[in-house]
Amino acid sequence: MSIIKKIWENKKFLHSLPQTIYFNFHYLPFKQAIRLPILLYKPHFLKLKGKIRIETDKIKFGMIRMGFRTCGIYPNTGISWENHGGTILFKGKFNIGNDSYLVFGEKTKVEFGDDFRNAGSLKIVSYKGMKFGISTSFGWGCLVMDTNIHPLYDIVNKKYKKASGLIEIGDYNWFGTECKIMHSTKTPERCIWGMNTIVTRNCIKKSYCVMGGNPVKILTENVMRDYEHDQEIY
Repeated sequence: MSIIKKIWENKKFLHSLPQTIYFNFHYLPFKQAIRLPILLYKPHFLKLKGKIRIETDKIKFGMIRMGFRTCGIYPNTGISWENHGGTILFKGKFNIGNDSYLVFGEKTKVEFGDDFRNAGSLKIVSYKGMKFGISTSFGWGCLVMDTNIHPLYDIVNKKYKKASGLIEIGDYNWFGTECKIMHSTKTPERCIWGMNTIVTRNCIKKSYCVMGGNPVKILTENVMRDYEHDQEIY
């Protein structure tokens, strides 16, 4: 009865309930799937291969939400899911908004730490591997890619240049609107990345800073995002 009540409280996704039920039981063991921990809104399934694991002490209804409209400036197109065989690990709450796309290669492993959040239009493309720390936050229209897809050939040294690599994001990283995170990037904890920043493996790695620009430079030091007082009141 409690599950039915919770479904009714989230009734905006009822027209996506059949796909949500199928997705949960397709990927999760029965004891987890029956709780519907994953809620989908307007899902578009392109490939449903691979595995999903949820690793947390308590599995809750709707702890993982994908595609719900939280940002009005992007189309209300829900979530697109394309998994060619990768393993996806959720370690707690996960929430990404409308007009988002998740693409996983057949050998990748992507780990999302607890309290992963995005308001809308997040694009993730992983063929190598990604690991996000706790409370990773993405603004509107961000892109994360662990591969350039098309490697360049060095005609002098007669070899291909590196075109992919594991991405590791530290705890409490906040990426502003339309940031782009490229392959082989590793960041420490408590980093803030300004709007339109291109974050690469050669970026500055320093906690408690706002960084931005191309190339990246430190804009402000000794600052952090306070999640308990997270919005300015007008």
